[in-house]
Amino acid sequence: MKRNIINVRLSANENFYGCSPNVFKAINSQTENISLYPNAPLKLKEVLANKYNISANKLIIGAGSVRIIENLILTFVKDDEEVLIFDNSFVAYKQLCSFHNKKCVMAKLDNGRCDPKKLLPLINKKTKLIFIANPNNPTGTIISHNELESFLSEISPEIIVAIDEAYSEYVFDDNFPDSIKLQEKYKNLIILHSLSKIYGIAGIRVGFGIADEKNIVKMSSKMLPFTLNTIAEAAAIASIEDDNFIENSREKNRINLKYLYENFVKLGLNIFPSQANFIYLWFDSEKEKDCFYNVLAQNNIIICDMKVFGQPNAVRITIGDNKVSRKIICLIKYEFIRNLKS
Repeated sequence: MKRNIINVRLSANENFYGCSPNVFKAINSQTENISLYPNAPLKLKEVLANKYNISANKLIIGAGSVRIIENLILTFVKDDEEVLIFDNSFVAYKQLCSFHNKKCVMAKLDNGRCDPKKLLPLINKKTKLIFIANPNNPTGTIISHNELESFLSEISPEIIVAIDEAYSEYVFDDNFPDSIKLQEKYKNLIILHSLSKIYGIAGIRVGFGIADEKNIVKMSSKMLPFTLNTIAEAAAIASIEDDNFIENSREKNRINLKYLYENFVKLGLNIFPSQANFIYLWFDSEKEKDCFYNVLAQNNIIICDMKVFGQPNAVRITIGDNKVSRKIICLIKYEFIRNLKS
């Protein structure tokens, strides 16, 4: 997909390269069926089951992973019980808890990471559900397989732990958890995935969860019917089956992420090492952040001002292609730095 350098959106962690061309073919193949109610997404479950080498009975599909997150809250948390999350993590956890009047307890990040050890002192008899974003949004940091396994071994099996792996396809660190393997041992672990990121179909809304079959039964009882439409299922299958598009997106992201990270470090900016398709930077003041944001915005490169999420001194930048990445560094080096010195 060609993009104009003068009109670039890097604010929502979408796949800069769009989606697989096979998606459009799949959508067109289903247009004659849009007058009909959708069937249960059995074919999509079959494709996912083959991909992850699991039973289709361990899968639940929703209109984006946000719907699975909401389902978890409705299924496992009663009115007087609590959800445990990290601050400076995916905002939907707190938003949906608030929407459904569930108490949300927050742990502090550890150097931008969702370190599970930080959760242990906050767990009590009312704790029923824990969300851990891995990689974390907005910082892009990860926890390791050993860290997650150690945490699961220390808590009650009655507490549901949802590991949100929306950006996992971008990860290149070998220490990233094999959550499917862990889920076989720890039945309270539920794995969340999204097709809005590397798969590039954010506008169609497809997400899924992997869980123990007994938990899937419980979750399914709280899921509204027809949450996934016919075109969405077809697009999802086409996205998942195009391995070349996924690998190409992953490799391009890795190259440009490395380029931006190394150059931001050279410029002395505050940054976490990201394993996702975005970079998080924070500044000493909101004024300094505004200067950084405006330099890019004035050149029609739109990034995410984290002020909207309660972080006035920070920004998050989705990774673009080589041309965009070099343009960003050029602007920051010669306009942002100059403005700070003036």
